[in-house]
Parts: sequence; structure tokens; C-alpha cells
Amino acid sequence: MKLTIWIFAAMAVLAALLAIYARLRPLEPARFSDQPGPMEPGVHTLRGGVKYVIPLSELSEDALARLLDIVRQTPRTTEVATNHGHSFVTRSRGFGFPDVTRIWQADGNLHIYAHLVIGKSDLGVNGVRVGQWDKALRGSLR
Repeated sequence: MKLTIWIFAAMAVLAALLAIYARLRPLEPARFSDQPGPMEPGVHTLRGGVKYVIPLSELSEDALARLLDIVRQTPRTTEVATNHGHSFVTRSRGFGFPDVTRIWQADGNLHIYAHLVIGKSDLGVNGVRVGQWDKALRGSLR
């Protein structure tokens, strides 16, 4: 019985330390200025994230402003000042794992790149989140 209590206590301490690490770990500045590919239109599932490239011709002239409003209303999401494009950090519930999203326009396309910071798999949460943003954006254009 005492061993079980110690095991659960150790697991709780490890979980708390992981949550503290996830919230306090500094994010590299390059994460807020990168403009990674792919660059061709479509939805690109990546290891640890997703990239949407949407032709601006499919969207209204104010699509970027509308998208930014949608993203800013996302729970646990904060905007990060950058020199080019727009950057956001969205944290998971509980542990507060950060995911970075970059949004910019280039070559007639709207680019949305969302990627994890800690770990190797985001379990699809970035794809779901960006998909919801895309659906809300396109719904707001109708």
C-alpha cells in the first residue's frame, strides 16, 4: 500500500514538473519568423503540425483580418509581436504545452503554419484547430 502511494506521489510530482517546464521554457525567436514550406496550395499534414496554403483568389479582400480576429478569439492563445506576418502561441489545457502558429501572405496565397514546440507528435490538435479556423473563415465569407 505504501509503495502504491509513493508511486502515485512520484507520478504527480513528475506531472507537475512537466507542466512547469512546458510553461516556463523559453520559445526560440526563430519560431516567430520562419516561413516554412510547402508553398503550393493545399492542406499539408506535417510531423508535429499542419500547413494550410489557401489561394487569396478564393477569399475576400479582408480574409486576413477576419482570420486574425478568429485566431485572437481562440482560448489560451496569445499574439506575439513579429517583424513579418503574424505569430501566435496556443497552449494546451492542463500542461500548457505551447504550439506556435505563423500566418502570412506571399505569392498570392494565405499561409497558416501551426506546429508543436515540445515533443514529436501533436496528436493532430494543430490540424483540428487550423481546420476550425479555416471553416470559420470560409463560413464568415458566405
